[in-house]
Amino acid sequence: MRNPRGRPPHDDLLTPAEWRTVHVVRHGLTNQEIANRRGISLDGVKFHVANALTKLGLQNRIELKRWQGAPKNSVIRREGKNMQGELEFLNVGQIARSVKDIKQTEKWYRDVLSLLHLYTL
Repeated sequence: MRNPRGRPPHDDLLTPAEWRTVHVVRHGLTNQEIANRRGISLDGVKFHVANALTKLGLQNRIELKRWQGAPKNSVIRREGKNMQGELEFLNVGQIARSVKDIKQTEKWYRDVLSLLHLYTL
């Protein structure tokens, strides 16, 4: 049996290439910047953006940037997962926060993040 021509079918709303393009459009990159970063042609980027807009029923990049969808296999879309529950931090490498009130900041790190207070300068 011969392999069918063209790209393999996907069970998600967008193809993987379209999702990658949508993600960088959401971050505000231009078509040229996307092409440079992804190592594809400018026409390739335009093709993926146009396909995504058509499939999603959106009119333009502004609507695409505001669109809240996520890939089917992403953590956000996994069944039973939502952002309403208790947060758990694993292997936090660094957290940066603007500080105006040291005591309030120490309380936030202690009560919100459950981090141990190591020292204060």
